[in-house]
Amino acid sequence: MLLAVSYGALVFAPVGFWLRALFGLVLAVACVSLATGVMHDGNHGAFSTNARVSRIAGWSSDLLGASSYLWRFKHNKLHHGNTNVVGYDTDIDQMPFARLAPQQPWRPWHRYQHVYMWFLYGFLTLQWFLLGDLRTLRSGKVGDHALPVRPRRRDVALISFGKLLHLTWALLIPMLFHPWWGVLAFYLSISWLVGFLLANIFQLAHCVDRAEFFTPDAPRRGADFELHQLRTTVDIRCKVPVVRDALHWMMGGLDHQVEHHLAPKLPHTTHQLAGPRLEGACREAGVTYRVHPSITSAVRSHARWLRAMGRRPIDPPGGITP
Repeated sequence: MLLAVSYGALVFAPVGFWLRALFGLVLAVACVSLATGVMHDGNHGAFSTNARVSRIAGWSSDLLGASSYLWRFKHNKLHHGNTNVVGYDTDIDQMPFARLAPQQPWRPWHRYQHVYMWFLYGFLTLQWFLLGDLRTLRSGKVGDHALPVRPRRRDVALISFGKLLHLTWALLIPMLFHPWWGVLAFYLSISWLVGFLLANIFQLAHCVDRAEFFTPDAPRRGADFELHQLRTTVDIRCKVPVVRDALHWMMGGLDHQVEHHLAPKLPHTTHQLAGPRLEGACREAGVTYRVHPSITSAVRSHARWLRAMGRRPIDPPGGITP
C-alpha cells in the first residue's frame, strides 16, 4: 500500500520538486520493505504455507528489476548453503572493487574501499537489472557456479517479462506525464537509495569484524550447519522501541539474520520471538551468539572491516604488491 500511494503521488500529484523528492524517498523505503518483507520471504517459501502464494510473493523481485528465478539459486543455494565461504558465497564476491574476506586477493585500490564502497553499494539494483541477470542467462553461471538446470524458454520469457514490467512502471509510465530527463534522474536516485539500503542490510550481517570467513574446505553441512551459521552471521539490536520497530519493519525482520539463517523457511514475523530463546540456548551451550548492540555499532563494524580488508596483507593471498 505504501509503495502504491508513494508511487501514485510521485507520478500523478501536481506538486513541486521538494514534495516529489519526499514521495521518492518514501517510495525507496517502500521498495526496500517490499524486497525484505515480501520478496525475501516469498523466495524462501516463508511468506505463506501455500507454495504458490509464496512463489507469487517472491515474484515481486521481478517488479523491482531482479529475477526471482535466478535470485533463488544465488541467494538460497550459494549464500545460505555457503555463508561467508570464499569462492561459493557470491554475496561476498565483489572483486575487483572490494576485498571482503581475508582469503580474497588484495589490490592496491582496496586501500580506499572504506571510502568508495559506500557509494558503489547504491548501484546494486541497477546491477541486477542491467548486468547480473543477463550475464547469468548468457553464461548459465552465477560466478563460477553453473545453474542446476538450464533455464527453459518459459523461464527466460518470464524473466524478460519481469524486466519489461519494471521498465514500464518505473520509467515508461512516468515519462507520459513528465520530461524524460526528470524521470530518469528520479529513477536513478531512487534506485541508488534502494540499492544502498539493501546492500547494507546484508553487509551488516556478514561482512563485519564480528563474523568469520572460511575457505571451501570448511565443514558446513549436516551437524556443522548450525555452528557455521552462528559463526558467520550477526544480528542487530536496538534499544529505542520506535527505532527498533521501524528498523525491523524496513529490514523485513533481517535485523534477526541469525534466526533467519538457521531457519530460512520461518516467516520473518516470528524472528523477534525466536531471538531471545536462541540467545539463551546459545548461552547455555557455551556457543557465541553474535549481535551488534545497535545499528550504529553495526555500521561501524562494517566500516572497520572494509578498512581492515583494504590494508595490504604481509603475504597477500593471490594478490599483488604495488
